[in-house]
This record gives sequence, structure tokens and C-alpha cells, in this order.
Amino acid sequence: MITEKRHELILNELSKKDFLSLQELIDNIGCSASTIRRDLSKLQQLGKLTRLHGGATLNQSVVIEPNLIDKRSQNLHEKKDIGRIASELIEDNDCVFLDAGSSTLEMIPFITSNNITVVTNGLTHVEELIKNGIKTITIGGQVKSNTFATVGPSAIETLGRYRFDKAFIGINGIDINYGLTTPDDQEAFVKKYALKQALNKFVVADSSKFNKVFFTNVPIDQDVSIITSEQIKEIENYDLFSRHYDILGGKR
Repeated sequence: MITEKRHELILNELSKKDFLSLQELIDNIGCSASTIRRDLSKLQQLGKLTRLHGGATLNQSVVIEPNLIDKRSQNLHEKKDIGRIASELIEDNDCVFLDAGSSTLEMIPFITSNNITVVTNGLTHVEELIKNGIKTITIGGQVKSNTFATVGPSAIETLGRYRFDKAFIGINGIDINYGLTTPDDQEAFVKKYALKQALNKFVVADSSKFNKVFFTNVPIDQDVSIITSEQIKEIENYDLFSRHYDILGGKR
């Protein structure tokens, strides 16, 4: 197996779990211990992982984003709760931006407001919105193969035509010091621009997204609210997050 392919496999395996032992990597990749050790040393030099005693962990800034199918199976109960809370904020006659992602997707079954228009960059969202009788507009652009989100100049150009009563975006990481972050700079730009076009701005995120930092920052105004679940109370630094952000759904 060529070196580049092994490196890709190692990073993919580490993206699924916070830490993998050397033996787990040997078993999963199917190479010798000496080969895996050399690969880990090289990937650490490149800043893509950190070697720890007996194994390695992926640096958060270079985490490979899971595909949407995997995301939908993670923390599903939380995401349904978040979807219900978020959908209750949508009112009759609203024009809404609904970001691509698994948490925003869970909003759709709970939407009961009448005569609303939803603009989205999530291709997986379109069928569900139409099934629910919701007027739907897609923003076009390049389609990402792992998240089915549309991004790029065409997406931004289309977004510029609209003003939203409310925008709901997903996010990969929320941190006290680094704010909102995501692995992909193109998706970050779509999120930023959608928030800019909205009167009311919301981030939907389950508790696993807190205390995480990724490659690209998504700048936000102080009037952005984070919609999350009751599990937020169990995370480290909950009190700090509560003071820094307007958190809906996780308040004491």
C-alpha cells in the first residue's frame, strides 16, 4: 500500500474515535507496527495528529468531517429535541434559511407554521421539506460529496438575493475562546453570509459540539442564540458557555 493511501486511512480511522492505540491502527490498517509508527511520526510532523503514549489522536483543526449518514446516527435523540425547540421559533409567513446538516434536518418534521418559505443549501433537506408541503428554494453551487451541502461563489451569489426572518445554521465546534468553527472554509463562508442576511440568527448544536475547535472560524454577532439540548448542562465549562452565549433549550 502506498504511503499516501496509508496516511489517508489512518486519518479516516482517527476521525471516528478520539484516540486509537497502536494495536488498533495496526489491525485497522493492516500494516506492520514499524510502518504505522513511521506513518504516525510523519503525520505528526505535518501537524495532522498528536502521538500519545501507546497511540495517537487527531488534531481537532484537521479533523476529517464525517459524512451525513454517519452524522445522522450520532446523538439522534438530542438532535430531535433540538429540532423540536428550533422549529417552534418559526412563525407563519416566515422566510427561513435552513443550513445543511444533520441537526437542521431534524427540524423539518416538527415545522407546523403556515405559508413559510425555506431557502437551503442542504440537498438532503429538499425532499423532506417538499414532503411537508413547504415552499423550498435551493441556493445552488458546488455539491460537497460528504455532507451534500452546496457551497462556493454560486451559492453565495444566490444567498445575496434574499433576506431571512430567521436563519438556522449547524456547526462542528463551539469554544469559549475560538467561538464557532467548522472544518471546511467554503461551508464556513456560506454560514457566515446566511447569518448576515437574517434578522434573527440561531445555531443548532448538540452537546458534543461544545469544547471543540476546528480549522475555520465562523464570525458571529452578539445576537446569535445557540439552540441545544438539556445535555449541555453536563459538559465541562457549562457555566462559562452560559455567560458567553444566549443558550436556548439548555438553561437551568
